[in-house]
Amino acid sequence: MIKFTINENNNFMEYVKGKPYFCYSTEKVKQYKYLDCDIKCEVLIIGGGIDGAIANYYLSKKFDVALVDKGRIGMGCTSCATALLEYQLDDFASDLNKYMTKDEIIMAYNMGLEAVQKIEKFIKKYGNNCEFALRPTFLYTNSIFTVQKIKQEYYFRKNNGFDCKLYESKNNPFPFPIKCGIYVENGGCEFNPYLFTKMMIENSNNQSKIFENTNIKELTKTHNGNVAITNFGEKIVCKKILIATGFNWEVLNKSDLCDRFITYSIVTSPIKEISWKEKALVHDATSPYHYLRTLPDGRIIFGGEDSVFKEKPISESKCNKKYDKLAKDLFKLFPEMKGKVKIDYKFCGCFGTTSNNLGLIGESKIDSDILLFISCGANGIINAMAVTSVIEDILMKKDNPLIKLFSPKRE
Repeated sequence: MIKFTINENNNFMEYVKGKPYFCYSTEKVKQYKYLDCDIKCEVLIIGGGIDGAIANYYLSKKFDVALVDKGRIGMGCTSCATALLEYQLDDFASDLNKYMTKDEIIMAYNMGLEAVQKIEKFIKKYGNNCEFALRPTFLYTNSIFTVQKIKQEYYFRKNNGFDCKLYESKNNPFPFPIKCGIYVENGGCEFNPYLFTKMMIENSNNQSKIFENTNIKELTKTHNGNVAITNFGEKIVCKKILIATGFNWEVLNKSDLCDRFITYSIVTSPIKEISWKEKALVHDATSPYHYLRTLPDGRIIFGGEDSVFKEKPISESKCNKKYDKLAKDLFKLFPEMKGKVKIDYKFCGCFGTTSNNLGLIGESKIDSDILLFISCGANGIINAMAVTSVIEDILMKKDNPLIKLFSPKRE
């Protein structure tokens, strides 16, 4: 018999801090009951954030699945997602070739485009109840030191069949200065991540086996299978356990599978006159990078200024310095807003990155019956949408070309 004990002292506020816009601006919808009896299932998903919700929606079509979250669904790190969903990865292709072949990078880019289409298909089926919109993407720099990298990335995409356009200062269509940037007409989308998570959960096939406020404290492996035990003693007997807890690494015995960072975001008050080309998702490739998008009520969400995740809980004084820096940089981009626009929301949360920018999805290092479904990087939601097939094929013992790229066992 093997036991994995979970650290019960893990605190939500270690991973999220501030006033997340998407939770505070949205009316809370259906609440699920807590587990109060023993149950059985084929696959137990631990974690009800956006990763767990995506996995639950697709897996429940083929398997007997139960999902538990120790708090409210969608209220953890998901609440701090800014949902700028881009097909590109965090790093340039020229930097990724240390970890992936050219064909694998192209496959990852195509996977991102397909994930955007997959999200759109889901919205068309169930209705747009999460403020979804297709958007162009714009990856740019205003630093002379990054121009060559941007141009190199542009030619990589262009030469490998990706439709994109290069803008420079002489033909800049944006209301802020740029040196160079890559514009992709159908490169991304946006939505409210909290509402999208709820949509995924509420349209899954296992409504009777979704439980909130249910904290798993111990995972036990016996000759009869796997048993997850809650802090009140209820038992869930299952064949496989899927960990979708985001960056709560205590449940994984503090594995060092990725580097963890804190990203910071601010949201402005509604703005009547500010806009830019097709409301594109904007990503500054300079270090430290920034990203921005519009919101349906006329606000701008602006984020970045990442720092290494070390402190528990996250330092409030450090957060305030980061928010001030973000506000200063935002008003530098849009000087006409200074003195007229307020910052209404400030929040930050933990995220992780891996060497190849892809998530940790597949069999864990600690046990083949414990699988991970943890998206990583700035485009983690795209990762998660793209590779639910990896988990399905592992469960059905089928080969999948993506297993190698996303495996938590990869070096």
